[in-house]
Amino acid sequence: MELQRVGAERLKVHPPMEGRASRGTRSRPEPAERSGLGVEGADEPGDAYLADNRLTLDVHPNGAGTLSLLHERRKEEVERVEFLRLNCNEEQIDTALAIVPELRHLKSLVLKGGHFKDEYGVSQRGSLTTLPVAMGHLRDLTHLDLSFNSLVCLPECVTELRGLRALLVCRNLLTALPPAVGKLTRLTFLSLMTNRLRELPATLGDLIKLQRLDASDNQLEALPEELGSLGNCTELDFSGNRLETVPSSIGEPPQLSKQRREE
Repeated sequence: MELQRVGAERLKVHPPMEGRASRGTRSRPEPAERSGLGVEGADEPGDAYLADNRLTLDVHPNGAGTLSLLHERRKEEVERVEFLRLNCNEEQIDTALAIVPELRHLKSLVLKGGHFKDEYGVSQRGSLTTLPVAMGHLRDLTHLDLSFNSLVCLPECVTELRGLRALLVCRNLLTALPPAVGKLTRLTFLSLMTNRLRELPATLGDLIKLQRLDASDNQLEALPEELGSLGNCTELDFSGNRLETVPSSIGEPPQLSKQRREE
């Protein structure tokens, strides 16, 4: 049975989702377009990419490779970037990730897969399975999106990012969360949807500033009592799981009581 709460007092029950979209072979990216990097006639290498301390490279072919070239040719400007987006379906993503810890002013980092599709039109997971340990030193980072990748466990460095306010790890392959996730006490939004989570750590109850928690479409059979400590949380979504009840600290939804009477 699946539980969802929208608003401070309302929980909904939905039937479980059955089946998952099959994964196919990842399609290859289109040939890289010519960029401003070293192209004759361009004012400066990378002018087509660098703007207002933002690098939105996931919309450009070979964006991961472009980050490496930009860092080599315009290092000081790149290291002042505050917003960065990369495509984790690209082959050079590991090279690009090695540069990310040097971008000490980052506030928002998006490392998503799902950009490529196979011959059947199925979006493909990104190749991200871990992160550089040094990323834990990005003290200004408040928004991290690792969605649609191949993470089996949450990288340890993520739990060191104490300034995070939004963490998205939806559509990965997570089976559990480390207790250290409870150190992220500034989080207001946590998205865990569409993973393989069988349980949640009790330390989630330490996230007292959390306002939205989405753990829908997992394999949860029980919830920790400590979730009742999330007094600021106005949206809890546990739909698409295997729950038959919720802890008394959270409260029992009327829909669940009604179903029990009918049974």
